[in-house]
Amino acid sequence: MKGLKMHELNKTTKPANREGFAMVTTLLMVLVLSVMAVGVVWIATSEKKTVFAESVHVQSLFSADAGSEAGINFIRVSDSPPQIQDFNNMTVRSVGETGIAGSQTYDYSCQYVTKRPRPGWGVEYLDYDYQVMSHGTASRNGESGVQVVVSRLFREGY
Repeated sequence: MKGLKMHELNKTTKPANREGFAMVTTLLMVLVLSVMAVGVVWIATSEKKTVFAESVHVQSLFSADAGSEAGINFIRVSDSPPQIQDFNNMTVRSVGETGIAGSQTYDYSCQYVTKRPRPGWGVEYLDYDYQVMSHGTASRNGESGVQVVVSRLFREGY
């Protein structure tokens, strides 16, 4: 301290000028929180769209399932093997668009596949196999399909 004068001593020990530091820090924190808020809103909106799309898909799948159940019921309540209506694709029944609820609809077709004897039942009892194809819709863009094979025992010549 011998070579330093009093006014030079005050300059070197005086803290640095920090005016405006709090404002810059606050603005950075507001920017970070704003970016996080925009991200949360974007994720919430995306989730909402995803949930809606999944809901439409499930509704269309249930519609298609209802159509397949209607086709299965047609085969189940038949007293004799249904007659083939279209020999090009072996269709025994085709039902056009049927409304369920709101925008949900289904259509289905039943096609003869084959017949085969059932072991232990004698030659006059045959298992008839039918393929039921159902198409379900919901809303404007929800579509699903269900395809099942139905087997029913009929007595021939009865």
